[in-house]
Amino acid sequence: MFKRLLLLLITLCCLAWLPGVGIPEELRLSPGQTSFAPEVLAKLGAQFPEQPSLPADLAALTASYPGFCLGVEVRGDRKVYLIMKNQQKILYDDGLVKSFEDKLKRPDVKDMLAQVYRPGRGQEPFRPDFDPGRFRVDGLFSAVYGASASEVGGHLVPVPFCGVRVRFNAQNGAARALENVGRELAVLLAKRPQLRQYLFPLGGTFSWRPIAGTSRLSPHSWGIAIDLNPRYGAYWRGKKTTGPEVEAMRNNYPQEIVELFEKHGFIWGGKWSHFDLMHFEYRPEMLKKWQLSRGAGSGG
Repeated sequence: MFKRLLLLLITLCCLAWLPGVGIPEELRLSPGQTSFAPEVLAKLGAQFPEQPSLPADLAALTASYPGFCLGVEVRGDRKVYLIMKNQQKILYDDGLVKSFEDKLKRPDVKDMLAQVYRPGRGQEPFRPDFDPGRFRVDGLFSAVYGASASEVGGHLVPVPFCGVRVRFNAQNGAARALENVGRELAVLLAKRPQLRQYLFPLGGTFSWRPIAGTSRLSPHSWGIAIDLNPRYGAYWRGKKTTGPEVEAMRNNYPQEIVELFEKHGFIWGGKWSHFDLMHFEYRPEMLKKWQLSRGAGSGG
């Protein structure tokens, strides 16, 4: 028995020294931690200089999904995997060169966070295929919010929203965030009742379905998105996606509404080149990535 164990140990050591082969290393967060220590992120950055966005991406994800993103596994082939609470391991970078459509259909975690969402009024002009937040890794959201209609349904709770109740996912604070938005919107509507027309009638929240014209799951499937009044929420299909008319539509949408959602971790589809002005989606990692990019002096 001892000889077998010794032989196994020697074999593993030899494999670890072979080029491109190594023993997987897990870096897990300690209980109660919501992000990696700076020295751990610095170590990963030094280990993967070809992945300059890796430390910030991991910091954004672990801080935005506390208790769900538990750490990373670094494998001998230099592949990095995000370890989820359900023990699923999600590849950070598949190493493929992808078109915009490829990233929509088969994004990895690096793709998901590569386009930085910029909150607030300091808006950039529309750029072709600049849709920060539209690249979604299904495995991550399924691990956090539910992998089927029934599993998501078990996490849905009624949320008061400006005089009505809507169903939203309670996981990861999504429902609480929407309730906070609704509370502050109610104060805003009391001062500016004319803004109510942009909210109601609502377009909807939870609906297990694909995105129109695709086979990809809509974020509404996880109960983390809300569509406001479609009448004032132009959608890109069948319309121009660049030009002064598009800029006017976006700029005419009440920015007070947008800023309240962004304050509580939501992104707005009006900032996409493939615009969806009625659409707000709970994506705290996108706002966290922006904060980190600002802190690093990159400005996104």
